[in-house]
Amino acid sequence: MLPALVVSLCIGAQGMARPLELGVDRFLRLYADSLAGKRIAVLTHAAARTSSGELSAQALRSRFHVVAFWAPEHGFWGAAPAGAPVPDTTFEGVPVYSLYGPRRRPPEQWFDSIDAVVVDLQDAGFRAYTYISTLYWVLDACAAAGKPVYVLDRPNPLGGVMVEGAVLDTALRSFVGIAPIPYVHGCTIGELAQLFVAEGWLPRAPDGRPRRPRLTVVPMQGWRRSMLWEDTGLHWTPPSPNLPTPVAARAAVVTGILGELGLYSVGIGTDAPFQYLGAPEFPAESLLAAQQRLAAVGIEIRPAEFIPTRGRFAGQRCRGIFLQPTSSRARLFAAFLELAQLLHRLRPDWCSRLSSSARQMLPKVLGQRQFFEDLCNGASLERWHLHGVAEFLAKRERVLLYPP
Repeated sequence: MLPALVVSLCIGAQGMARPLELGVDRFLRLYADSLAGKRIAVLTHAAARTSSGELSAQALRSRFHVVAFWAPEHGFWGAAPAGAPVPDTTFEGVPVYSLYGPRRRPPEQWFDSIDAVVVDLQDAGFRAYTYISTLYWVLDACAAAGKPVYVLDRPNPLGGVMVEGAVLDTALRSFVGIAPIPYVHGCTIGELAQLFVAEGWLPRAPDGRPRRPRLTVVPMQGWRRSMLWEDTGLHWTPPSPNLPTPVAARAAVVTGILGELGLYSVGIGTDAPFQYLGAPEFPAESLLAAQQRLAAVGIEIRPAEFIPTRGRFAGQRCRGIFLQPTSSRARLFAAFLELAQLLHRLRPDWCSRLSSSARQMLPKVLGQRQFFEDLCNGASLERWHLHGVAEFLAKRERVLLYPP
């Protein structure tokens, strides 16, 4: 057993024959007695639901003494724009405190009125999505306060097989990259919680040792690493405004970083965010020359025109491409590298056009400063596809909860 860690059920081959049961389903069934009367704070949002579709917040409030909800980026309802501060609010008379605004870590005084913390968040499966950073700081705060924390596990919509993209250099740690993991990490949120603790990645306590919370991960029953979201039979509730479908979550790995350049629209403000890539003047024909190379990594592209209603080039007709992941094992980050290198060849001055905010953000998102320099200089990006991944996989092996 890992130190300071409890896993509530070992997954066996016999269990895999059952319908998918989420961590919240099992928590409701298994912990009602042991946590009866305990004052509980719940970090959650509207994308977290039971397997029957009930809001986790409602299900937990009806069976436990929930005294507060905590909300990540995009707010409790998942409707706030990316990067927008989230205000405090209420849900059915219970206060909802924001963890995406002036505070990103729960303050010490919050723990005076709670006995335990429950985390139920639907993650998107890639490092720059900030829910895992919120998880990180909640684990740290629970460790400092000596309060137990229960992480209710959910599917990774990208699956649990593909792992790619340079591991983060911790010198670039930020809220869009909190731990030394690849861009596509192939972990569930429960496995990441275990990894943060097992590897000692949380901040150090006054005695110099990494903080270790009393962590219990409540795993799913019936999930396999080879599953994409569509294989689960679950309804998709968008965890943020620009991820209306699980396909958008996969496409965000391919085009999301290109959107950070500020030079292209990636379809924000269309019916298919992150599946478009274009601009009013865009060399779509030149990009289509890469069709075969992208098909080899599981991505289909075709020419497209679109008019985004918001974001970059809002209200303007854009020419470009529409992309569709075609394989359950599509190498999404490899597709990003292919597109980035081609776009640089077509527009080698792109880094001279970057805003100061883009210059600050891109190294953090990419995870390696030299990666950013190579992106700007037109150098080969191939080495960044699996940079540090072998070492990460060896660490990840210790915390995996589910079969292939």
